[in-house]
Amino acid sequence: MRKGLGVVLVAVCLLGLGAAAAERPASVFVIHCEPTTADSAMWLTLVDLIESATAHNVPATILFTAQWARMVLDDEARIDQLNAWIANGHEIGCHHHGYWGTKNRGAQWDGYTNTPVEDLDPADRSSYLGTMDDYMAILGALPGERRTGCLGTDEGDAIDWPCDLDYATAGHAVEHATSTPSTVLYGACSFTEIGHGLLISPPRGSMVAAYEACSVDAVFGTVIHVYNVAELPMACEAWFDHLVSLDPDGERRFTVSGLLDS
Repeated sequence: MRKGLGVVLVAVCLLGLGAAAAERPASVFVIHCEPTTADSAMWLTLVDLIESATAHNVPATILFTAQWARMVLDDEARIDQLNAWIANGHEIGCHHHGYWGTKNRGAQWDGYTNTPVEDLDPADRSSYLGTMDDYMAILGALPGERRTGCLGTDEGDAIDWPCDLDYATAGHAVEHATSTPSTVLYGACSFTEIGHGLLISPPRGSMVAAYEACSVDAVFGTVIHVYNVAELPMACEAWFDHLVSLDPDGERRFTVSGLLDS
């Protein structure tokens, strides 16, 4: 399966080499660090991924949950690693699994919410870790500044959005990868949002076709979870190779804040 994905992507890359000089849509590459995967093995997977992204001149927008942020803050070497990533042009942002959004789709809540504890289901109250001010205090302790987040926009979680964040990403399906920046009013906050699609969305290779079809006036966003990289280690490598084949100088590759600031 891993080999098959690489073959499909490389084949399409070779077909696109003749168009390498053509102008391409701006693209972003986003990484979600899930609350249930904050461990040493996944950290090393992330380190390898960012090393490859740096080598390919692909700026990554790395979105940490509080669980990952705590893991980093407990280790000076990991803090140094984040500083090095920022120096190499990567961005550190926020990822949050809101209470109502994850409940509605059967995912794992990360324990932070501004919803009053008494309004949570009794079975969920023991998982409560704090308010979103507590969450942002942990994320804010990481190197760099927090400007971008993927926190979900379920109606019940509107009170959770940190108004200090300027930019958001959203989406999962292939069709979400192509978007134009839009202003979103959510709860008491407003922010600029772009979409992203999961890099390994089926059918395999569909993200390559979507990128090829993306208008130069749009933004093309891909997202990957760190655990996806552990399962399919060649997927990102093949994607990076594809981007470089069509935009060798990396002029159309950005972090989310780098793109939307411009």
